[in-house]
Amino acid sequence: MTGKRRPVAQVGPVFLIVGGAAGLIGGATHGDLPEDSGAAALQFVADHPAYALVHIVSILGAVLWSIGLAGRYVDRATPTGQWPAAAAGHAALAGAAVMAVQFSIDGIGMTALAALWSEPGASRETFEAIAEIAPAALVGTALTWVVILYGLAPILAGSSLVLTARPVLGWTAVALGAFSVVGGLTLALRVNLLPDWLVFAGATIGVNLWIICLGAAQLRGAPARTSQAIAQ
Repeated sequence: MTGKRRPVAQVGPVFLIVGGAAGLIGGATHGDLPEDSGAAALQFVADHPAYALVHIVSILGAVLWSIGLAGRYVDRATPTGQWPAAAAGHAALAGAAVMAVQFSIDGIGMTALAALWSEPGASRETFEAIAEIAPAALVGTALTWVVILYGLAPILAGSSLVLTARPVLGWTAVALGAFSVVGGLTLALRVNLLPDWLVFAGATIGVNLWIICLGAAQLRGAPARTSQAIAQ
């Protein structure tokens, strides 16, 4: 091979940084959807002009950093870190796919439902009943992507980093991933261990910040790693 850098090695860290930033922005601007009644939920969405956009930004962010996480492992420092590295990329993409489904229904679907509910003469009771049922129906997919995207993927990625050259970033990812897995599973099993807002906020903020730090570290070290990979 010649001295050309691999395309994924160039754009992967940028995908991590941009995707992580989008995830933080989406989480910060989402707001707390009321759960006490369907009317309150629909009123919240109707008063949130960017509710659908927030979810689209979050989806794109998760997809971008999942691609970046997978692309980061084109150059693997040691054979020992190869299998968790590859598995982390696959897990992140699978979790992002589940998130895309759940957020599309929650963000775009609820926005459309709120618009119908707000129309003069609308059968509000029907729409309110749907808004009350929807969160219960979607909670399974929500907790699934928390466990896979924010839990399993960081644990695997962190394991690879611990086995290679970035142990601090690695152990941080393992800790954040373990929090997401425990939090998501206990909520799914209805074990009163952690409040749902803490699980979602902790996973979203913690993992996306870690993703940005990983992207920055990769961006600084990309030329050296790529040169080593080419030399091999």
